[in-house]
Amino acid sequence: MITRTAAAAALALGAATSGALAASSAEELREALVGNTFQGDMGGGGYSSYFAEDGTYEDATGGGTYEITDEGVCYPGTDFGCYAAEVDGDQLEWFQDGESQGTGMIKQGNTLE
Repeated sequence: MITRTAAAAALALGAATSGALAASSAEELREALVGNTFQGDMGGGGYSSYFAEDGTYEDATGGGTYEITDEGVCYPGTDFGCYAAEVDGDQLEWFQDGESQGTGMIKQGNTLE
């Protein structure tokens, strides 16, 4: 009995710490990103992207529009789709289809200028 209970507890702990997605809400994402710059890694390369208050973003390749919804940060009219994100202080991890896509830091203001 103790062994079975210990095994169940170990499995439960493993599931809780296996990187399961704990996506931040749309409001948390807005508070963290709007008016700020994300700097980090995604798809094997580093990048920076500023999220303006008017719903546009800019990065080294230009920019476009974004929306923050219950699905996460979405890029309408592109092949990017939506990315859920988990925000922890100034740290952010992007997810798509439940898989981590990149991590980085949120910098205050527009650091691209």
